[in-house]
Amino acid sequence: MTFLTPNSDAFFKSGLAKSAFRETIYESLPLDFYLPSVSETQKLVMQLERKRVIPKFYQAHDAFLMFYKHYPLVLSSIKKQNKAAPIWHHIVSNTIKSEKFYDLNKITSNSSELSLLAAIRFLRHLLRQVDVEEYQKQYKQLFQTQLQQQYKQQTLAGQPALQQVVDVLDKATESAIQDALSAVQEFKESKELADEATNMLAGSGCRCYSKEALSVWRFLEKPDEFRKRVNIVRYARLFFSKFLTAVPTSMIHQQATSIYGGVNGITRMFSEKQLSDILPSELVLTQLGHVGRALLALKVLQKQLTVYQRAVAVKPVIFVDKSGSMAEAFEWSKPTASTANTASTEKEWVPKISIASGLALALHRKLGADVYLFDTEVEKVNPSRVVETLLKIEADGGTNIDPVLEEITRIGKKDYIYLIISDGITEANAETLKMFKESDLVSRTKLILIPPALDYYNWVKLLKQYNNVQYASDVLAFTTAVRKALDSM
Repeated sequence: MTFLTPNSDAFFKSGLAKSAFRETIYESLPLDFYLPSVSETQKLVMQLERKRVIPKFYQAHDAFLMFYKHYPLVLSSIKKQNKAAPIWHHIVSNTIKSEKFYDLNKITSNSSELSLLAAIRFLRHLLRQVDVEEYQKQYKQLFQTQLQQQYKQQTLAGQPALQQVVDVLDKATESAIQDALSAVQEFKESKELADEATNMLAGSGCRCYSKEALSVWRFLEKPDEFRKRVNIVRYARLFFSKFLTAVPTSMIHQQATSIYGGVNGITRMFSEKQLSDILPSELVLTQLGHVGRALLALKVLQKQLTVYQRAVAVKPVIFVDKSGSMAEAFEWSKPTASTANTASTEKEWVPKISIASGLALALHRKLGADVYLFDTEVEKVNPSRVVETLLKIEADGGTNIDPVLEEITRIGKKDYIYLIISDGITEANAETLKMFKESDLVSRTKLILIPPALDYYNWVKLLKQYNNVQYASDVLAFTTAVRKALDSM
C-alpha cells in the first residue's frame, strides 16, 4: 500500500488519521519510506500472536516511529489531542513522557532493527492487556455529547467516570515499555557479543552466519533458542582463546619450501596476519617517501606483498562431530576467589560443540590445521563454515564414523596427526576398518571421546591398542586430553 501524502484519501482509509503524531514525525522523508517497517511491525505481531492480537495499522505506525525517531522530534511531533482516537493518543502521550521510554529511545533511534523489536514487544505486551478499540468505543459513547459541544475542554485523564480506565491504561503502558526496554537491552548485548565472537573465530569483518540465526524474528519467536546460539559462540570464542594460548610457539617454524618457483621459505601474502613476516626488501618502500608508503599500502590492500612462509613441524587434521547432541553441555568447574584457608569452585555448563570448535579453530589459526566437520557425512571446512555450524546445529541426525576413517585413509599422510572429537559414534564398516588399518595411520589417529559415547566399537578398540583414546567427561578432562594430543605432535 502506498500513500502519496499524509492527507491523501489512502492515508485516511488506512486509519492513519488516528495516529498520535503530526506529519513532522516524518522529517524530510516521504511517508512511503517508513511503510515497509510499519507493515513488518504489524505482520510480525500478528504472526507471533497467531492473530490473537491484531494491531491496527496506525498503532504499528506510531509504535515503530516513536522508537525510530530521536526523542526531541518524537516529543515535539505529538498531537495536542486526537478526537479520532483519544485512548490511543493518551497511551502514546504518556509513553513518550516516561523516563524508561527516554532510555529506550536512546538505544533504538536510527536503528530499524532495534526499533522493530521495541515496537513489536511494546504492542504485544500492551494489546494483550488493553483492547484499545473497545475502550475508544466506550469513551465515545459515554462522552458523545461533550465531544460534540466542548471537545477542546476534554482530556481523558480529566474524566472521573473514566479514571479506572486511565489507571488500567497507564499500568499497561508502563509494563509494556519496561518489557520493550528489557528485550532491546538483551538483544543488543547478545548480538554485539555474538558479532565479536564470530569476528574472532572466523576473522575480522565476518558476516558468515545466517541472518536468521541471530535475527529479531528468532529472538522474538524462540528466545531460548536465540540465547542458546549466543551461548554456543560465546564459549567457542572463550576456548578458542584458551587453546590458542596453550599451543606452544615451539611447534611453529619457518618452512623452507619452494613456492611458485621462488626463493625457499617465501610466499605471497594471503592474510593481514602475515604483516609481521614481511621481507625486509618490501619494507624498503617505507624509505621512499609518500610514494613508497602509498605503494606499500596498495600492496597490502591487494595482498601482493612477499612474506616468509610459516608452517608447523607436524600438520594436524581435526575432525569435529557436529551431530545435534554436541550442542548439549558438560560441566566446567572453575576456580573462584579463595579465602585464606579455603579454595572454591563454581560450575558452568559448556556446549560440547563450543569447546571442540574452539580447539579446531585455534589449531587452524596457529598450526594451519585442516578442519573437518562430520555427522553422517564428512566435510572439510573453513572457519566461516564452522561458525555457521555453531549457529545452526540442531538436535537431530546421527553419527557415522565411516566417512571419517575413509577420509583419513584418502589423505594418507604419515607425518600428519589426525584428531577425532565425538560424543556419539558407531561401529565401523568392516571394509572401511580394514582399509584404515592397512593404511598404517592408526598410530597417527587420536580420539577424544565425550559422553555419552562408548568405547566398545571396533575402530575404537583398534585405537586403544595404541593408547590413542582419551576420555573427556568434563571440560577439565577435555583440556587434559588436548594437552596429551598436542604433546604427541
